[in-house]
Amino acid sequence: MELLAQIFPGISSLFAQTPLVAFFRIGLIIFGIVLAYYGFKRTLEPLIMVPMGIGMITINAGVLFLDGGVIGNIILDPLVSDHGPLVDIMQVNFLQPIYTLSFSNALVACLVFMGIGVMSEISFILSRPWTCMILALFGELGTFVTLIVGSYMGLLPGEAISVAIIGGADGPMVLFASLVLAKDLFVPIAIIAYLYLSLTYVGYPFLIKLLVPKKYRGLDVDFEVPQASKKTKFMVTILLCSVLCLLLPVAAPLIMSFFVGVAIKEAEIEPLQKLLETTILYGATFFMGLLLGVLCDASVLLNSKIVILVILGIIALTVSGVGGILGAWIFYFITKRKFNPVLGVAAVSCMPTTAKIAQKVAMSENPYCMILPVAMGTQICGVITTAIATGVMIATIGLLGG
Repeated sequence: MELLAQIFPGISSLFAQTPLVAFFRIGLIIFGIVLAYYGFKRTLEPLIMVPMGIGMITINAGVLFLDGGVIGNIILDPLVSDHGPLVDIMQVNFLQPIYTLSFSNALVACLVFMGIGVMSEISFILSRPWTCMILALFGELGTFVTLIVGSYMGLLPGEAISVAIIGGADGPMVLFASLVLAKDLFVPIAIIAYLYLSLTYVGYPFLIKLLVPKKYRGLDVDFEVPQASKKTKFMVTILLCSVLCLLLPVAAPLIMSFFVGVAIKEAEIEPLQKLLETTILYGATFFMGLLLGVLCDASVLLNSKIVILVILGIIALTVSGVGGILGAWIFYFITKRKFNPVLGVAAVSCMPTTAKIAQKVAMSENPYCMILPVAMGTQICGVITTAIATGVMIATIGLLGG
């Protein structure tokens, strides 16, 4: 038996751990298989779910006995922070350098934001600016509701803010906020956030069908994309970046990352545009998904606050979706029935998922319905609104000494 234990430590280590950890490991292996499969089926976001599922399987299956009989793995240790042990472990764990030098300091989040910026078209905002901005505010409803509920459920202010940012449906922003305000819960918050953001593919179409009757889903929306010059759009971009960084310096890394992407697009710097839109964005997304999966170690996730985070994540995205659709219904009545309520879901800035969901649902009822430009404008405003909300909350808790 000892020989078999040495040859197959992944199996024998199950019997050396507590039954709770062992069963949790097995459950996460199965869950990883499910995520990878549904990513393959395109039911969930494949860019995140396929590497995340494989990472989740590996970290929970590839457990072995290390020096001194300690049970662990040679992939990643997210809890090590002392400089000496960290340098040592970076020479063994093959993903540790990527995690330490890019993930645990929000660099990967900034790289994703640069790619998102390059994909954003500021003309969409200029088509109906006030509509997009007000809808984006409605799409933050889940953030503020979750902040209040989380505080009542016993979370510390920084923890409540970090999980509340899930309501903005902006993964990089959640990573950034939790790293600043809730380092102890950074791993579970990040995992829950990206799991739920991928589930918007499945959940939000049902939410639309629940809150928007069939006959309203295919309504056309009148809009005219302004023929603004490249110079105008570039100047608007750098002015917005300047103002937001001046007001919210604590969120400057993400604000700069987003707007430098937009600026490169508007300046038509093609080599950088291709680099950010393909290599950087997809590379950062791949490692983000893989690291999120590898962080799903059973021993790391066995935290007493996990259940609270799971509940709050659901509340955040559900209430934000409801808030966005509620705002769209208000515009429907203000414009005398010339606005599509489906657009409200795009206020939740899971880019570009929710805008695509809105367009897809609208076209399923009316093949000639085109609401994507307004949806994209709303979504870009949602990204900016989430950055503002995050910056204000981080600055506020800093003033309170929390």
